[in-house]
Amino acid sequence: MSNIIRDIKENYLKMERELVTQLNYDVTNHQLTAGSYREEIWVNFFTRIVPKKFNIARSVFIIDSNQNVSKEVDIAIYDEQYTPYIFNYGLIKFIPVEAVAAVVQCKSRNLNPEDLKEWADSIDVLKTSNDSIVRLATYIHIGKLKEDGSENNTIQTATRPIKILCHIPVDETNTDDSKGRNKFDIVIEAYQNSKSDKNKDKNTSKEVSHEGNLKITFADKDLLEVLQKYNQADMKLNSKTIIKNSEKLKERKIGDYKVSDKTKKYTLLSFIFQFNQILMMINNPMFFPHKTYVDMFNNDIQEE
Repeated sequence: MSNIIRDIKENYLKMERELVTQLNYDVTNHQLTAGSYREEIWVNFFTRIVPKKFNIARSVFIIDSNQNVSKEVDIAIYDEQYTPYIFNYGLIKFIPVEAVAAVVQCKSRNLNPEDLKEWADSIDVLKTSNDSIVRLATYIHIGKLKEDGSENNTIQTATRPIKILCHIPVDETNTDDSKGRNKFDIVIEAYQNSKSDKNKDKNTSKEVSHEGNLKITFADKDLLEVLQKYNQADMKLNSKTIIKNSEKLKERKIGDYKVSDKTKKYTLLSFIFQFNQILMMINNPMFFPHKTYVDMFNNDIQEE
C-alpha cells in the first residue's frame, strides 16, 4: 500500500512539471493565440481538480442585481444549481455573482499592477442579494426574514468569488514584489528558473533543462478567515454556530494541507486539498434572488 501512495504522489509531481512545461512552450509569437492556448491549459487544470458540481466557463462577465458588470473574466468557476444565466448566447455569457465560486485571471510573463487592480476592483464591487424565496424540506426560506419576521441569523449572509491569478514568470517571484498580486486571494505561478535552465548532467556532461514548479500563495491563513471573507458581508461572528467553532476554524491553517517530504514539495497535490477545502467552506451557492433581478430590469425600463 505504501508503494501505491508513493506512486500517486510521484504522479502528481510529474503532472505538475508537465503543466509548467506546457505553459512555458513558445508556441507562437502571436500574443492572442498564445494567450488562448495557455487559458485552455489552465481550464484543463481546474477541470481536473474541481468537483463536478461546478461548471467552468471561459471569457465571461459577472453581473449583480445593481447593474454592476465585471471586466471580462478569463475563467469562471460557478454552480448552476439554483442560478440561471442572465444572458447566454453563443460565446457571450453573463453569470450572476450569486453563482460564482471563483474567478481566474490568466497572465503570461509581465504583470501590470494598474490593470490587475482595475480587474480585481470590478469583481469586488459586485454585491450578492439574499432576497430569495425557496422551498426547503422543512420550511419556506424567505430572504432576510425568519418565519416570525425577525432578522435571519444565517451564516451565509453574502458571498463573493475567490479571486485567483494564474501567472507564468520566468523565475520564482519574490513575495515582497507584489506587482498587483496582493489584489488576489490565490496566486498560482508556473515558473522555470532561468538561472537553472541549463545545468550540467554529472554523468554525461550534457546540458539538461530545469524542471519547472508551481508556487501557490494564499492570502487567507486559516479557515475562519475563509468563512468570514467569502460568506459574510458584515464579517461579524453573529452566529452561535460560528462562535462555537471559531477557535477550531482558526487553528486549522491553510498550510496544514501541504503534502511534502524532506526533499520534495508536492504543490499540485497540496493545492487540490487546499482549494477544495476552501470551496467546502463556501459550500452551496446562495439561493438566486429572482425578484431582485426582475426589479433591476424594471427599473431600467422606467428610466428610459
